[in-house]
Amino acid sequence: MKCNAQKSASLLLHVKTKCSSIELGWRKLKILIRTGERKKLSTETKTTIQQEREESFIKISKSLIETKDLGKYGDLDVYHLAIIKTLANNFQGAAFTGVIHIMRFIGMSTEQSSTKARTKESLLRLQKTGHIEIYEDLSMKSVMLDLKHANNYFIKPTGKDEEYNFAKVFYKDFQKIVAMKSDYKPKIFATYLNMVGYIFYNVSNDPISFILIDTVVKDTGINRKSVIEYLKILHKEEILFFVHFQINNTTTKNYCTRWIHKEDTAKWAVGLAEFHYKTDRSKFKGGGEGVSDERGVS
Repeated sequence: MKCNAQKSASLLLHVKTKCSSIELGWRKLKILIRTGERKKLSTETKTTIQQEREESFIKISKSLIETKDLGKYGDLDVYHLAIIKTLANNFQGAAFTGVIHIMRFIGMSTEQSSTKARTKESLLRLQKTGHIEIYEDLSMKSVMLDLKHANNYFIKPTGKDEEYNFAKVFYKDFQKIVAMKSDYKPKIFATYLNMVGYIFYNVSNDPISFILIDTVVKDTGINRKSVIEYLKILHKEEILFFVHFQINNTTTKNYCTRWIHKEDTAKWAVGLAEFHYKTDRSKFKGGGEGVSDERGVS
């Protein structure tokens, strides 16, 4: 009897602790919503949207968001393209780089011949698909069809497909991804690109993304568990800011912005959640800061 009583007390304590945690997260989220709404009334300082307009960014064609359709190393190719674009931000419009230089730039070991070969093949694939042109010298007249690992070349992004639609990849965000201590940076970047690729920058939309985790899984080919892990890393590294709402007993939904908008995220998200689920916020079961697994969302 004593043992059963102890088990019951322990279970009750666990439930109370879990409920307290959910209530605390929901209270914090409500504070964020109110903070964002009060901030809207102040016109003394620049809004984060105005600040963001002053930031530098590169364009990545939205045709490259679905990295699983780009082949086995699609995420690596898009990651390399982003690196080249950041290095090509000069009056020549070309990056002076090569296989080993790129590997060192992203913190990879240059000792393994297989890694060098994979980097070389990636650059040649990007050229074959029309996203870059690789030249031996600054005259940029003769395109290179083969690359030496130790040599640097003038690599020019073509901007292919960007006139139709593109995602904004801000330098601040990309620098943080490159600086990560991880062997999965191409996959983390592919996950990031899927999130920001669905942010629409116009006067009628707040810069917020609510793409489903399952859509990211479908577009990237990355397994669901890893996608959730990468989203949590992007939040932890202060690149993307996530909030989630528990709409009912079975549905929890994520919303995210770039980190610069973290004080506005909850305010923007709660209105969208009310609209998407035709439910007043007062009827939400809970919510909080961070990434949920979105089980039950369709």
